[in-house]
Amino acid sequence: MTTPHRFQMTFDGRAYAVAVNGRDVSDQVAAVDVHANPHDLPRVVLHLRPTGTWPAELDVLARVEFGVPAEPGAAAAAFLDALDPLEVERAALARPDLENVPGGGTAAVLRQLTEWARGA
Repeated sequence: MTTPHRFQMTFDGRAYAVAVNGRDVSDQVAAVDVHANPHDLPRVVLHLRPTGTWPAELDVLARVEFGVPAEPGAAAAAFLDALDPLEVERAALARPDLENVPGGGTAAVLRQLTEWARGA
């Protein structure tokens, strides 16, 4: 089991400040991903700036990923498994951009799934 560490992120209206265990690391961080579920501590991934180096005294993070994108297959499969096929078909057939051309129905389904995946 890993040791939890205090993570803080604040916004002053211009920029974000990022701190780990009270130490400001904003100048070394290019991006922050926060993953949370209701039954566990959040997992924070700090993506370092290309020219940044991580100070040795900040070697305290339990789970660190350095710009490695997650494989989308498992998330895509879970998303598709949760769909009702009739709901997908109804939504695709009701789209105003549905075209009566070869592949038009499939294109409408894919556009619908893309919108749903983005939360639209």
